[in-house]
Order: sequence, then C-alpha cells, then structure tokens
Amino acid sequence: MSDRVGVHRLQDAIVDLQRITNSRKLHAVRSVRAGVAITPVAGSVLRHIVEEGPVRPALLAERMRMQPSALSRQLKVLEAEGCIERVPIPGDKRGWLVRVTRRGRGIVARLERADDDILAGQLRHWSAPDLDTMNGLLDRLIHDLRAPAPVASRKKVP
Repeated sequence: MSDRVGVHRLQDAIVDLQRITNSRKLHAVRSVRAGVAITPVAGSVLRHIVEEGPVRPALLAERMRMQPSALSRQLKVLEAEGCIERVPIPGDKRGWLVRVTRRGRGIVARLERADDDILAGQLRHWSAPDLDTMNGLLDRLIHDLRAPAPVASRKKVP
C-alpha cells in the first residue's frame, strides 16, 4: 500500500470517528446514561474549564478554537445552570475568570463515566494488548498532528 493510500485511509477513518463521536444518537445515549441534559458543546466547554482550572474566556476561546461570541453563549448557559461561576482577577478591575463549581465537576464526572462505559462496552472484545497498541498509536498521531505542518515546496515552472 502506498503512503498516499495509507494517508487517505487514515483521513477517512478520522472523518468517520468525528461523525460517530459527534452523532446525536451517541449524545442522546450518553445524556441518558449520565443523567445529564447538557449540549455536547456546553459539555466540551465545561470539560475544558475543569481541565484548565480558572481561565480567562478569551484564552479558553483560543484553546477551544471557538469564536468568542459562541463561547460567551455557552458560558451564559453553564452559569445559569450553576456549572460555572465568574470570579474577578485580583488587581484587574475589568478582567474575570471562569471556574467550575461543584455541580459542574459532578456533571463532567458523570459524563466521563458514561463515555467510559459506552466505549468499554463497544470495545469489550478487544484484548488488552490491542488497546495498548491503539492507545500508543493514537498518542503518537495526536502528537504529530499538533506539530506545525511542514511547508510544501513549490517547484518553479520555467
């Protein structure tokens, strides 16, 4: 198999994974198992806040690759649901951070348990060595995809 064919197969697999993991059907199953009524986007924002600790909204938008206005809407929903709170930045009269509340941490924990249960069920026939291999390759793929893409050289046409 040529490198180009292998790369194309990988790109197709990534697109398929995105479709599966972002599907409404999976989200519905996940929400029911977790006992949580939260949109996938709000869940993702909340998970980032849990992972990064108190964070400025502008930095969060950048890290999540979201438009600030779209993030602002999600933050308002999460705040209204009692999942996050805004706290002032000491010494900065206008700046503020968003931080997760106990309720927000609980929701993220329930969503993560539901995700783990769903995936474990779907991979129940995989061996431990196969899972280790997959995890190692995915770690490598993620690392390589985060690196800056090489600049393609263009051949000059005479």
